[in-house]
Amino acid sequence: MCATRATTPGHEVVLVGSVGPHGVVGTASDGRRVVALGVAAEPEDVVSAPERLLFPVPDGISDVQALVLAGPGVTAWHLLRTCAHLRPDEAVVVHGAAGEVGALAVQLARHFRAGRVVAVADTAARREHALALGADVAVDAEPDGLRERLLAVNGGHPVDVVLCPVGGAVFRRSLAALAPFGRIVVHGESPVTEAVGPIEGSRAVIGFWSGDCLGRPEMVARALSELMGLTSAGRLRPPVGDEYPLSGGARSNRARSGRPA
Repeated sequence: MCATRATTPGHEVVLVGSVGPHGVVGTASDGRRVVALGVAAEPEDVVSAPERLLFPVPDGISDVQALVLAGPGVTAWHLLRTCAHLRPDEAVVVHGAAGEVGALAVQLARHFRAGRVVAVADTAARREHALALGADVAVDAEPDGLRERLLAVNGGHPVDVVLCPVGGAVFRRSLAALAPFGRIVVHGESPVTEAVGPIEGSRAVIGFWSGDCLGRPEMVARALSELMGLTSAGRLRPPVGDEYPLSGGARSNRARSGRPA
C-alpha cells in the first residue's frame, strides 16, 4: 500500500511502518523508505510530515536501527563532531556507556581515531559491553575516586573530552579530570544547574540538546549520512532490542540512559 501525496506544500504523506520516541519509519508517496523526525503516530497510520525532516533509509538498515540512528545516533555524532570537536589522538571519556547514546559514542570515538576511549558505567556487565564495542578501558561510575580513576587509566594525564549526561559529583569530578583546553559536553536531561564559575585551564563546558537540530535539518542529514553508511558497512552497531530490551516504561528509559535497572 502506498500513501497518497500530501496537499500541504512542503509536506509528504508517509505510511508509517515503525515508531520510536524521536519519529517514525515508513514509506513516502513516491515509494521511498524514510525516517520522519518530529512525528508522533502509530503503525499503519498515514501522516503528513515536513519534507525537510524526511531522511532516506538505505536497504539493509532495519526500521529499529534507523530509529536509533536518527535519535541517539545523531546526538552521539554531534556530541563528538560539533560540540567537542574531537581530534585524532585525544582521550575521550564517555559516561553512560551502556545507554544508546553512550554505546554509539564509544564506537564513533573509535572511528574518529580518538587516542583513548574511556567508558564509564555502573556495573561490570556494562563495562564489559563497552569494551566489546571498542572502548580501550572501562571504569566504575561511582563518584568517589572518579577523578583519580580517569587520570590513572589515561597514564596519569588529564583527559581532553568528556561526554556527561549526569550532574552533581560526577560532573564536578569529571571536570576536575579535564586537561587545559579540554571540553566537557553536557547532554540529555543532565541536572547540571549549578553555576560553573571561572574555570582555570581554559576548559569549556558545552551543552547539547538534540531538539535544536530539528530547526537545522542539514545537521541531521550530515550526521545520518555518515551513520547510515557506517552501519551499512558493518562498522557501527546501533543498540537494538536484543542488546538493550526497551519494553516497559521506566525500564525503557533506564536502558536508554544507561542507569541501573
